[in-house]
Amino acid sequence: MADPSRTQSQAPSELRGTVGDRVAHVRVVLGRSSRTVHEIPATGASVGRESSDSTCEIRIDDARMSRTHSRIERVAAGWYLVDLRSRNGAFVDGLRAPERTPLRDGAVIRIGDTLLVFRASAPIDDGAAEMDAFPGVSPVAVRVRRRIRALAAASGHVLILGETGVGKERVARAFAEHGGTDRFEAKNCAELRSEFLRSELFGHARGAFTGATRAEPGLVGLVGDGVLFLDEIGELPLDLQGDLLRFLEDGSYRSLGSSELKHSKARVVAATNVEIEHAVAENKFRRDLLARLRASNAPLEIPPLRERREDIPLWTRRFFEEAGAPPAEEPWTVGALECLLLYPWLENLRELRGVVRALLEERIPLPYRADHLPARLRAHRASLRGDSDPPLRESAPPPRTPTKEEIEAALLETKGNVRVAALMLGIDRRKLYRFLEQFGIALAHSRGTTQREDSDGKPEPSD
Repeated sequence: MADPSRTQSQAPSELRGTVGDRVAHVRVVLGRSSRTVHEIPATGASVGRESSDSTCEIRIDDARMSRTHSRIERVAAGWYLVDLRSRNGAFVDGLRAPERTPLRDGAVIRIGDTLLVFRASAPIDDGAAEMDAFPGVSPVAVRVRRRIRALAAASGHVLILGETGVGKERVARAFAEHGGTDRFEAKNCAELRSEFLRSELFGHARGAFTGATRAEPGLVGLVGDGVLFLDEIGELPLDLQGDLLRFLEDGSYRSLGSSELKHSKARVVAATNVEIEHAVAENKFRRDLLARLRASNAPLEIPPLRERREDIPLWTRRFFEEAGAPPAEEPWTVGALECLLLYPWLENLRELRGVVRALLEERIPLPYRADHLPARLRAHRASLRGDSDPPLRESAPPPRTPTKEEIEAALLETKGNVRVAALMLGIDRRKLYRFLEQFGIALAHSRGTTQREDSDGKPEPSD
């Protein structure tokens, strides 16, 4: 099946790119051309509305875009978005963009009813954007998936680093899946006191402690030759770190209350959100244990969600599916998704999943608007604009009276479709009818066209 993230004109070789090419790309994350990726050469590219006579390198089906709307270009100082005197302007990272706006890597661009994410690098594609363990189309998501596959095919233990909630357990489960085993056990090392954690990990003999009426194998014994995921390894008590080090070195261990030496081929995938080097410096984590965890494979670092903004729509869809409510259509308006993309997500996927679940509990009809989202998300977007009190709906651009020539040009381009012409001009359709009467402009389209136009209805405004 064809990859929907590529434009029809792009061949696989065009998507690879090199550092020497110094190309960039934008990815449409919401709009009629959603999930399309457009490469930008070093010479830059203009962006505008799809039309039969368009000369733009990047053409997008959006009636609220001008025919030639903006240009993305590179100079010595970096990449810039240049407004080409468009009627509705553009927004970069939530701010209305002036005539010339610098673009940082990962910038969110809103033009008309289309949201794009800019990347100062060539697009890459591994054909697994919706991989169960780690979906995403961002460059960092592709790199993470490549490492997941490489580590799953390799041997040895693995250390995963990343902020809280970035998806470390999902990645650990992927090692088991790609390794061809369904044997997977997980334990949060911060959950229990050391004596119980030792029993949880390595098992215990009968009578080892009060209430131990029978012997238990522990997670190491249960997982066999599968994957044992130890989350929050940085919180593991020091007295247990020595036991874990011995196990990592040769697979040997002793159950609590037993002198019998046992062996296991379990593969340990450890994870932490603490600065592990700082923990070593403060004598809270053993240096030799850290060295052992790094011995087989370099640590896998999972970037925070704010560094892979274009992946947010895929993750929200994943959370809808996991909740048993996959949306049949685009679940977000432009304003709502812009809120999601711009929010810093300090708790990453865990926080995003909570937002999705809260929306589902409210049973709100799709699409979700910005005012449906938690107040903290709306307040953050408002703070970017400098608003003291975030509005529930996004304010429209300031009204401007079009000239007679502009109205005639819009009607000519849209073949007399008043609805689309009004969108192009950035005014209400009823106001356009008043201007037609005021300027004495006669419509050249037929009654049938008028009826079809009315049946289309006015598009729902973005929030």
